[in-house]
Amino acid sequence: MVNQAADAIGTERKPSSARYLVLVGAVVVQLILGTVYGYSIFWQPLTADVFPEVITEVEHAGRLAAGEEFGEILIVADDDARVKRMAVQQGYLKYAFSICILSFAFVMVLAGRIQDVTGPRLPALVGAALMGVGFLVAGLASSPVVFYLAHSAFVGAVTILVLMVFHALFGHLDPQKLPVLKAVPIGIGAAAIVAGVVLGNQYVGRLGELDKLFVLWGTIGFLAGAGIGFAYVCPIAALVKWFPKQKGLVSGIAVAGFGFGAYLFKGDTIGALGYIERHGITAFFLVHALVCFVGVSIGALMLRNPPAQPAAAASAAGAAVNSDTSWQETLRRPAFHLLWLMFFSGAMAGLMVIGIIKVFAGEQLVDAAQAGGAALAEAEMSDLLLKGAAAVGWLAIFNAIGRIAWGFISDLIGRTASLVAMFLLQAVMMFLLIGMKTELAIAVAACVVGFNFGGNFALFPSATADLFGARNFGVNYGCVFTSYGIAGVVGIAAGNAAKAITGSYAAAFMVAAALCLVSAGLAIGLAVLQRRAAHAAHAA
Repeated sequence: MVNQAADAIGTERKPSSARYLVLVGAVVVQLILGTVYGYSIFWQPLTADVFPEVITEVEHAGRLAAGEEFGEILIVADDDARVKRMAVQQGYLKYAFSICILSFAFVMVLAGRIQDVTGPRLPALVGAALMGVGFLVAGLASSPVVFYLAHSAFVGAVTILVLMVFHALFGHLDPQKLPVLKAVPIGIGAAAIVAGVVLGNQYVGRLGELDKLFVLWGTIGFLAGAGIGFAYVCPIAALVKWFPKQKGLVSGIAVAGFGFGAYLFKGDTIGALGYIERHGITAFFLVHALVCFVGVSIGALMLRNPPAQPAAAASAAGAAVNSDTSWQETLRRPAFHLLWLMFFSGAMAGLMVIGIIKVFAGEQLVDAAQAGGAALAEAEMSDLLLKGAAAVGWLAIFNAIGRIAWGFISDLIGRTASLVAMFLLQAVMMFLLIGMKTELAIAVAACVVGFNFGGNFALFPSATADLFGARNFGVNYGCVFTSYGIAGVVGIAAGNAAKAITGSYAAAFMVAAALCLVSAGLAIGLAVLQRRAAHAAHAA
């Protein structure tokens, strides 16, 4: 309350300049949160750090003959077996990203509610602390103390969940009639302590790579994801209140920082990739912990809610104020379910393509060259695959640009028209992408796909504010955003499954196109639903 009062005093004097400071803070926060999309650079160095070295039988025999000393190793038959084994190892590591996305999406519901009550600063600072702690502990994962602390935290979390279930099932019973109920929580706590100590002494530090995997899943997975969830919604929620007539544009600018953050994060010179190559993954985690804590905290301190609704926008936003709904009311509205399904379909389609675009683009260029009768040497094939990887960079850049552009467009032509146009354009591009086999065509397609995918993150926050108001925006958008968390897991798995079943990525693109058409249809349905509701309200 004191902070909110101070914010009000500070912003009454110069509200116009204050809102641009909030905009700067929002971009700063989002730039650092966006590093989550750069997790792919972690897997290769972490494989060498977490798992034993994989060598072939021939290499093992050669080392023995040379009298070389080596530590823990895993011996496989040949190079193909080594590639497959390393792919499995990296697959285990990649669960950290899935956990991070799920944690991000579902924690955002809680963070949104806190944001609506306390304002944007507190949850954003909590997010900074969680991200910093997550990467700090990951950087210290080689210490036995970290394993024990992580084990204790896990046992404590399980104990809390068990106690919550107990109270949910038996909390309504009278402990005077059943005195044993008073002792059950004590028994649960005692059992958890004993089990924690016994299992800790038996297993912690003795499971090899499993120890480090669990720590990574819990740190750069769950903790970092929770930190992103706490901080992500705060800038957007503050901005839609400061800029009620430009909700789409300011939402787009804020989340564009998220997209650019991922692009800068992967840089060779000043980004994480170059630092990891020079200093190693452990040192990077420690540095990134400091960057997350300091950077997000600085941005968070710039965030504040306006002292009152700007007078210039009062008449234009009057309907939105009247439509403010609690999260319970929001969940009961058909409009919420349509919006959720639209976001799920659109996000799943985009993530499905993003997960496979690098490999797909390279394969398309190789197939085109081979179709022309050229016999490709290994170096030429590697060069074509590298050119295909450039599509990822173009997609990332236009992902960020699309967030601003679609936000601006939606303020001009309306949210419904923008959603329909965006999804139809994306569906057409998905169909066309299947037959593209030149470097230029694939680059253009990647730009369009990224441009439209980025639009999701500008249009859905502003649509949420339009439908359910700005007062409880944090928790309402958090509920909508859970669709993205689920789509993040399902979409990537669906793309890989399509390849495994059909032997081609064409099926994945067809499914993605169909999902975009579904989202366009849902957007039209949402517009019809809202028009009927408006007519009914007017008639009443």
